[in-house]
Amino acid sequence: MGPYTFLVTHNPNILPTNLPAPTNDGAVRHLRAALLPALALPVAPGRLVDLSRLPGPAAMPVVLFCFPRTGVPGQPPSSGFHGEDWDSIPGARGCTPQNCGFRDLIGAFRELGAAVFGLSTSTVEHQQEFRARQHIPFDLLSDADLRLTRALNLPTFEFPIESGGPTTLLKRMAWYCEPDHTGRLRIVKVWYPVFPPDRNAQTVLDWLRRRAAITIRRAGPGDAEYIRGELTKHWGSTRIWSIGRAFEADLLPAFIAEHAGRRAGLLTYDLNHGAYQCEVVTVSSTIENAGVATRLLEAVEFEARRAGCTRMFLTTTNDNTKAIGFYQTRGWKLAALHKGNVEEARKRKTGIPLWGHHGIEIRDELELELWLE
Repeated sequence: MGPYTFLVTHNPNILPTNLPAPTNDGAVRHLRAALLPALALPVAPGRLVDLSRLPGPAAMPVVLFCFPRTGVPGQPPSSGFHGEDWDSIPGARGCTPQNCGFRDLIGAFRELGAAVFGLSTSTVEHQQEFRARQHIPFDLLSDADLRLTRALNLPTFEFPIESGGPTTLLKRMAWYCEPDHTGRLRIVKVWYPVFPPDRNAQTVLDWLRRRAAITIRRAGPGDAEYIRGELTKHWGSTRIWSIGRAFEADLLPAFIAEHAGRRAGLLTYDLNHGAYQCEVVTVSSTIENAGVATRLLEAVEFEARRAGCTRMFLTTTNDNTKAIGFYQTRGWKLAALHKGNVEEARKRKTGIPLWGHHGIEIRDELELELWLE
């Protein structure tokens, strides 16, 4: 093998075509809605930043991506503790392409008002050399002492590196974070596992653009007709029954989603002031698969946290399998089965159909909950 072949084979800028893809091992489920801890991490010799309030305008969202470690051109990684090759570990190879992907799209992220940071367990010196060599225009946070890794119980793997940090390396992932009502950054979205790594930046950017296309506001007097129309369209009237309780949903506090300057969704809720919970009474969207319902749920979760609630809950009918799956993929969990509740509600509210989605008889209410820790 000649020297030229050696350099190409171990060029960290180039991804081999046969890399094994990582699988989702569930190791980041606890990160949903987690607050970033108030830890000061170094980004340069003598310069620390508070992770919970990263530099930038107070309301600026943050994209933070994690990677194991960056390689050095012409310097092949060592073998693993059991003789394994670096490229054979699912998700290990690709730190340089991941970083360079965010570098090349940094202008687009800034246009959307999002700051970008990288994070690894490499030392500041290792990261500084990499930043200079690859012209990385954003800060790389160093968790070489593993304080953040341990504080958030981040997924890791062990590999003997040549220099520049501990043998504990972060698994590849990315977070989108927004300030909560206290101003501290909270994780809103997690991408894990990340594969291929060179597409991570584009995947996150595409998601941010879809998100930016939707705005959320509180309902006002001018929305009354729209609210009544949405409730009547989806629930037959403005009166909504939930666990034996009747709501005049058009009189409840509500959020409106807008897309391309038009109303695109509605969420009504009942905030139990002085108590610990908030009930989401109705959620509906005019356009599908655009993230409308997700943004509405985020808005009411923000409001519930601000009011001091620790639990959110909602009910849906037993036939609504699509909604049941939707909520669970967003962190909600099944809490209770209220057998026969719809049959009881049908006695008090005419027009509730007997049959629902997929020809399923509508009989029961399913309660889902989201604990706000």
